[in-house]
Amino acid sequence: MVSQPLRVCNALGTLWKYSAALKVQDRLASLASKSDTADTLILLEHPATYTIGKRGTPADFKSSEEELLHLGADIENINRGGETTFHGPGQVVMYPIINLRRLRCGARAYVEGLEDSLIATLGSYGLQARGRLPGRTGVWVGERKIAAIGVQISHGVTRHGAALNVTTDLSYFTHIVPCGIADKEVTSLQKELGQQHASVQEVASRFTTALTQQFGYNELIEVSREQLESL
Repeated sequence: MVSQPLRVCNALGTLWKYSAALKVQDRLASLASKSDTADTLILLEHPATYTIGKRGTPADFKSSEEELLHLGADIENINRGGETTFHGPGQVVMYPIINLRRLRCGARAYVEGLEDSLIATLGSYGLQARGRLPGRTGVWVGERKIAAIGVQISHGVTRHGAALNVTTDLSYFTHIVPCGIADKEVTSLQKELGQQHASVQEVASRFTTALTQQFGYNELIEVSREQLESL
């Protein structure tokens, strides 16, 4: 892999509507595929949103659309891999916009690197997490899923990414079959740590360190949400 800088946008602290953040991802991906624009990591929280990936089906939902809207949740059909999942406050969502060709990284190595970055982040809290389990996506603590992964790669550039439950209201997951896995529990960092406090900002910082080391970035450049939205 080639050493290069990574732009980091930490937009935690406010909720970034899913559709608006997706537009920024698409713009960054377009720039990354045509120029020497630095790779970008966006860290954010969404308002309550159910997203349906390419393999998502109506059977993924246990509640009606009307019931979900009554909860105040948005529903988005999107072009990432995977089935249906939930995003909401207390969940750190990570969107790396990376030119894999420039990084000299294959698609499988990228997804595994994303998993390993999440595993390292959780390991820093003393949790033994696992990924790459047969028939299961994401990252797990025991038999409980703590992070979802769903990516799109087009013209060698990544979109979407991962979502790690920190202080997430897990009741939202009871309305769906998360990522098509019906018989397993969803958990959060706060639930696993018990009384120990879990902070989305601290998790984001530790994940940024892990991702930087995983893919060999040699410099971090802080950028604001406003800067990305103005591109």
